[in-house]
Amino acid sequence: MPWLRTSTQQRIATGNRRRHFRHSMELPIAVSARGMSAPIYAVLIDLSATGCRVRSLILLDRERVIEFKLQRAGYPALPLLGRIVSRTTPTSGAAFEYGVAFEELTARDVEQLNREVSELQRRAAAARAQEAQANRTPQDRSQRRKAVRAMTSFPLRFRCEGRASIIGQATDVGAGGLRLACTENFTIGTELELRFTLPSDVLKAYPPSGARLDITPFGPRRIRIPDNRRPFDEMFARGRIAAQFPPSKGRAVYGVEFTDIDGYTREEIARFTHAVQLSKLRAP
Repeated sequence: MPWLRTSTQQRIATGNRRRHFRHSMELPIAVSARGMSAPIYAVLIDLSATGCRVRSLILLDRERVIEFKLQRAGYPALPLLGRIVSRTTPTSGAAFEYGVAFEELTARDVEQLNREVSELQRRAAAARAQEAQANRTPQDRSQRRKAVRAMTSFPLRFRCEGRASIIGQATDVGAGGLRLACTENFTIGTELELRFTLPSDVLKAYPPSGARLDITPFGPRRIRIPDNRRPFDEMFARGRIAAQFPPSKGRAVYGVEFTDIDGYTREEIARFTHAVQLSKLRAP
């Protein structure tokens, strides 16, 4: 197995840690509910390896078992069976939202769902990254520092291709790169492979996930709060030495620019830097 894996491969390998992540979507589905002769037309609004949420105009009881098929591009449809464990009464409109816990899933089914959620997540992040890149102005593109950096400190492991890995220290990080302190001597342009896990303790700056009811000019609206407190997984990236700074505490200090990093990892770094900023703003 290669020392450096893609973030998608890592999320699949650590499926247990990301088991409860739900990917939001709007996917029409036909649902078979036990005890009802005709199919129910619904919308799949989020999905994880352990359950989902669906929206429908039809009122269903809690504990009712439902079934539907998840259509996947390039793969056979995946049949899913679950039990309704929660129901949200609409504050506007006529659609009910149901929380469904999957049942009778095999280990292979769970792996396939983890892969599907990871792929949906990767595609959504890549699309957002492309949109953000397209909307940047020429002045933005000419700026050397393209992302906010968080002044922080955490260990990371790095190596030059074909050599043994070394432990260093990151002293700041942003979506475009990080600052590396280590005992090694590098020249500008040296390419590195990086593995690191961002500190999760700052994530308490985010509100707990769930939903809240907001009063708007159009009446009450239920606002979903994303799960920004979920802990960080190990991340993988490639970079190059772009700058060298004065030594600090007997260690060389380099500016590393990311050269190969996927959209999801960039978003996770942005989630971290935003949490650091929130923590500083709220500090007494």
